[in-house]
Amino acid sequence: MTSNFDIQKLQSVLKDFYTAVGIRISIFDDEFNPVIEYPESLPAFCRNIRQSAAGLNACKDCDRAACLRAQKRGEAHIYTCHAGLTEAITPIQLDGGVIGYAILAHMMPVENYQNAAVNACRLSEKYGVEEQVSRKAIKEITPRTMKQIHAAARVLDALAAYVQIRDYAHFKDGNLARDIEVFVSRNLGGNLSSEIICNKFHCSRSGLYALSKRAFGCGIMQYVNARRIELAKKLLKDGKSISEVASACGFEDYSYFCRVFRRAEGCSPGQFLSAVGDNN
Repeated sequence: MTSNFDIQKLQSVLKDFYTAVGIRISIFDDEFNPVIEYPESLPAFCRNIRQSAAGLNACKDCDRAACLRAQKRGEAHIYTCHAGLTEAITPIQLDGGVIGYAILAHMMPVENYQNAAVNACRLSEKYGVEEQVSRKAIKEITPRTMKQIHAAARVLDALAAYVQIRDYAHFKDGNLARDIEVFVSRNLGGNLSSEIICNKFHCSRSGLYALSKRAFGCGIMQYVNARRIELAKKLLKDGKSISEVASACGFEDYSYFCRVFRRAEGCSPGQFLSAVGDNN
């Protein structure tokens, strides 16, 4: 996990939110794991589904998919979960990156309620829940008008901004920097564009650059190239040809590799090889 939350303060905020809105709310971290929920207990309809491994996994997959959509959209949106309930999610953003997600769950729309309830009960059957059990359980979920649901989603957006402003969540720079360092080390021969790294660690270019400056003292691509040149020198000393080294260090363009090497070392790869040979 690369994000960290002040659980005690969040619990107070979520309790206030529930008191005002009356809808269960969950906070997930940037790796799609639940951090805190209020109220803690699930409604019976969802508990019944999660009693089976298939139902539990389907819920986790549904939450993950919702988080990924929110990450891509950058704003709140409303959707129907795998079990037919209405939910809303918004990303919690910090320093240009997504640090977590806030989810309003387990809602039923007043509009077309009967059809929605029948559909939800039917969907629950594939997880081994009898229809009559689901019919009883779903009655415990208070129906909301779509106007109320959209209003709640907008308030959810405001809550996400509040969490950021009050510093209730922050990135664990040390952990994230180490994760990036390991990822770069393992992929020096592959594509390490800033876009690839941003997608891997769910952050914006500006957020990645800021972290790289704090952790490595330079921009991310400068850091990547520095690591590649260190590897290149080792491979050259081991007797690899310049073209082999360029490819092994992720440089598709031989000439570009030579320019980057010269800029870093003050000499060409060939001159470096000659100097190594003279010293031996």
